Amino acid sequence: MSKPLAAARLDSSSAEGRWLAELQRGIPLCARPFEALARELDCAESDLINFVGRCREAGLVRRFGAVFDTRRLGYRSVLCAAAVPQDALDDAAAKITPFLGVTHCYLREAAGVPLPRTVDALRGSGTHAASHPNLWFTLSYPADVFDAMADEIRTRLAPFAVSFLPATRRYKVDVVFGAGTRAREERTEDDTAPLGARDRAAVAALQGDTEVRPDYFAALAERAGMKEWDLLSTLELWQRRGRLKRIGLLLAHRTAGYVANGMCCWRVEGDTTGAGRALAAREEVTHCYERPLSEGFPYNLFAMVHATSPEEAHAQHADLHRAVVTELGHEPDTVMLLSTKEYKKTSMTFFTSGK
Repeated sequence: MSKPLAAARLDSSSAEGRWLAELQRGIPLCARPFEALARELDCAESDLINFVGRCREAGLVRRFGAVFDTRRLGYRSVLCAAAVPQDALDDAAAKITPFLGVTHCYLREAAGVPLPRTVDALRGSGTHAASHPNLWFTLSYPADVFDAMADEIRTRLAPFAVSFLPATRRYKVDVVFGAGTRAREERTEDDTAPLGARDRAAVAALQGDTEVRPDYFAALAERAGMKEWDLLSTLELWQRRGRLKRIGLLLAHRTAGYVANGMCCWRVEGDTTGAGRALAAREEVTHCYERPLSEGFPYNLFAMVHATSPEEAHAQHADLHRAVVTELGHEPDTVMLLSTKEYKKTSMTFFTSGK
């Protein structure tokens, strides 16, 4: 019998490394998804199911379930940032992390650009501190209540100003650790119809951490009050229209050895397309977006890297910067912010009441 996996990054050239990569990319939409995937990977269905169990035992799995495009479920989602002095950080984070719509919240710092330690120092520091906000979080709510919840967040964080940075272009959203990720450009507008009660039941069954078993979709269909074929047909349609990204394993990347999370940013004048696509083509980049320039953070091209050390992350940033310079023909302003403290990291739970 195989031993439990070590809580470390897997070698993508090994059999189990391939299993991990493919399970992150997503299972096929069919009656026996693990059996179908096992045929592609030249292993047994039970190998994959047992492998997920061992990954869970090792703490490598955040959850196994569906990843949806929040916009196409009727939600708005933005990246937010605020410059908060060190002595107020924990209190500021505690004010916003209880909100259901705040799923990720980090302290992110730029090397060599320390923020003032106190509120009084921040007030007298001018624009330098505001150019590198350090409290970063995501905010996602149904579109009809989003503005009200954003105002509530502003109030909670006052006197610190909050920058709202929605994605205006998506060059890559494909988090697969331990193997090459794929560039996939996505539209930011939403042209899908609103969800009815039946569709919401399907979302409820698929979100969160789901049971991994041979008849995976049959069990979920029963929970949603649907026939298996009906659920699968719905999911196939959602996947074609971009509402469903994938159903698979979400890795606990820090446990897997990816302890340095770096947000690399550039200020690109004019069109970001060339530089964005060049970054999205890089294996080490897991996410790549265009976002609006803001007074608090004057950068508009963002790329995320996950490395095994801060030194590796800085080396990756340097390599990515060279690729951007090559594409643009000149050297734009750039900065990398490393996540140095995690206040919250959860998956979004859709269609729940309360804040």
